[in-house]
Amino acid sequence: MKFRLFLPLLFGTVLFVQACSTSSTLVKDQVKSRPSSVQPIVGLPALQAEIKSILAHDAVADAFVGMKISRLRDGKVLYSQNENKLFHPASNMKLYTSAAALHYLGLDYKMVTRVAIDSGAVLADTLRSNLYLIGGGDPMFSIGDLDEILLSLANKGVKYIAGDIICDASFLDDMHVGDGWMWDDAGWWYTAPLSALSIQENCVEVLVSATDKLGEPAKVALVPATKYLQINNTSVTVDSATYFSELLDTTKVFDRFNVERHWQEEENVVDVSGYFGDWFAEDKTTVDVVDAPLYFGTLFKEGCHQRGIGVEGEVKHGSAGNSVQVFIAHDSKPLPQLLADMNKPSSNLCAELFLKIVGAVTTGKQGTAKAGIHALQQVLESWQIDTTKIRIADGSGMSRYTLISASSTHDLLRAMHENYSWRYEFIASLPIAGVDGSLKNRMRGSAAQAVVHAKTGTLSGVSSLAGYTTNQDGDELVFAIHMAHFVGSSKPFRLAQDKICDAITRYRE
Repeated sequence: MKFRLFLPLLFGTVLFVQACSTSSTLVKDQVKSRPSSVQPIVGLPALQAEIKSILAHDAVADAFVGMKISRLRDGKVLYSQNENKLFHPASNMKLYTSAAALHYLGLDYKMVTRVAIDSGAVLADTLRSNLYLIGGGDPMFSIGDLDEILLSLANKGVKYIAGDIICDASFLDDMHVGDGWMWDDAGWWYTAPLSALSIQENCVEVLVSATDKLGEPAKVALVPATKYLQINNTSVTVDSATYFSELLDTTKVFDRFNVERHWQEEENVVDVSGYFGDWFAEDKTTVDVVDAPLYFGTLFKEGCHQRGIGVEGEVKHGSAGNSVQVFIAHDSKPLPQLLADMNKPSSNLCAELFLKIVGAVTTGKQGTAKAGIHALQQVLESWQIDTTKIRIADGSGMSRYTLISASSTHDLLRAMHENYSWRYEFIASLPIAGVDGSLKNRMRGSAAQAVVHAKTGTLSGVSSLAGYTTNQDGDELVFAIHMAHFVGSSKPFRLAQDKICDAITRYRE
């Protein structure tokens, strides 16, 4: 990172984030990875001409572009174009959600997952009580975290649970998708169901590999191993001769290998079908599950059995009420680490749960996206961002209802930079060009490598990039680039964004 004005304070934050992302690479090491010689662009007219030349390229010229770039120390605008026009932000929306989380929750906030029993029940080798799993909205609760809870349960001497496993996700509402999400995105990791009681990002990884015997179904394994998903395996392991003979036979439709959950039926059934070549590498497909709380409870019950703890009852939805006894509590990662978990790989689950938790904290009621959006709008208005000229429908940017402008994104980033309470944690959560997250393979070998910290955003026909860089004068710059209304791959638009970032990083007044 090359934000020279605040490098001394940044070192502490960068080291702290090391546990959750590669953005923790020390600043001096990142700078070493930059090209040894950078050809500067001297003067504002030259910079503006360069940006216009990039946007005039045939591959991107027909797209609609909104952009605003300025210098942070004095607000001087270096380039603007359609800055007040509205765009779908895609995952740039996570910048707004990050702002709400930091403002209302604070750096010390943690989501707590609790295990409780009925009031008056006695912890003994036989637990004569229901066991309650109470979600606090932790989006990154993992199998490893579950193992810690199960170990604690075993260490308390519990060998048999005589009641049911009650899954309580009532801290947040039960709307498991965001407002305006596309119906046919269901079934995949990026639309995993939203729940206060989540585990393993509410997904299962389906691993498929060739069997030793031709003509037999390919081998299938699940991570985590669970019976919550049913596998319908009609795949066939074939050699190359059979595979290409079938592929080239124009008289019939080729039975291409495919892994897909029954998303239209909302069933926890995964079809593994088609020809699987005996030379294929292991295939990894991540699918989401139906009903995240029951998935959590099922993994808990399966984990109990694996550790010799019997469970008499069933896994059910329910409410723990206010009189239960909490005897195990598991804290989430600190908020700055969760922000990095959200922004670097662009986790929609994190973003939507953050938004709902903001709603819960600000109202004192069950968390909803509507309440979270209201709170977000209030903080934006306090930063003089006109919320009547944008529309926010979700926290992740998956919604086609959400509309923002390059100007609102730019002004949000400026406000975040001006707040010393969380400036460093916010910037450290963003992907770093050529280093990590969704920018890991972008801008390598350019002046922007290891200097640009920015959030990406991609939907069909939409590509966005917004964040910070430092130019050749040592001035920190803020930029927001939104591109839309194109067909085909977003690759040329990402390349244009990368070239713009390289140009503004090479800029010298």
